[in-house]
Amino acid sequence: IMKKIFFFDIDGTLAIHGVIPEGNLKALKLLQDQGHFTFICTGRAPFYAQNLFGNLVSGLITCNGRYIIYQGKKLYGKAFLPEELSYYYEKIKSFNAGAMFVSDEVAVPYLLDDAQIEGIKDEYGLQRIQTNASLLPFYTFDLFYHDLQQRDTLIQAFDKELVINDHGGHGSCDCSTIGFDKGDGIAYLLKYFHIDKENAYAFGDGYNDQAMFREVGHGIAMGNAVDVLKQKATYITDSIDQDGILKALQHEGIA
Repeated sequence: IMKKIFFFDIDGTLAIHGVIPEGNLKALKLLQDQGHFTFICTGRAPFYAQNLFGNLVSGLITCNGRYIIYQGKKLYGKAFLPEELSYYYEKIKSFNAGAMFVSDEVAVPYLLDDAQIEGIKDEYGLQRIQTNASLLPFYTFDLFYHDLQQRDTLIQAFDKELVINDHGGHGSCDCSTIGFDKGDGIAYLLKYFHIDKENAYAFGDGYNDQAMFREVGHGIAMGNAVDVLKQKATYITDSIDQDGILKALQHEGIA
């Protein structure tokens, strides 16, 4: 059979708070058994995604497209240029906000308070947090805000260069660069594996998943997805907690 490739967002699509529902594990195993490629496609850090999901899939598109891992090894990385970084540092500072910049192996806090750093430690583990890292390449960053008004101001201020995806109102959001996003990461892999759009499927639920749908023949929105994504989907399936992925695979004649 023709090899197909499947891309899955993590939060709200494949996992709920880092936990993958049984039905989704079943779906991943089924695709693997059929010999298809499966990739996580996330705004999260490479080490975070690799740690939680690395052994369940062929590879990972992380940092919203800018860092790709295949069979456990880095395949591609598009780091920020020094002038891009200074621009972001200045702008974040001017809004009295904070950020966490992501490198290959570590996360580096920028203007974050102790409570915010504690939160990162809980999620990523202490050994992943580095405070002095001026020479590291960075591939993405999470923005941190103090209240919803500040969050909305940041979304407005960065609207020409970033798509900002809030982590559920908990004080941080991941950022997808308009110049190179999840869709560009997918396009890179389709070319790498010589797979056409018609054999490419993406599953998502958030604003930054619109970029995935742009590059695949089959854009599948979860039942719990934001409306704008549903409008761009070729199919809308059930919610994450209702075996949405399995049901979509059945609908597409794969399962």
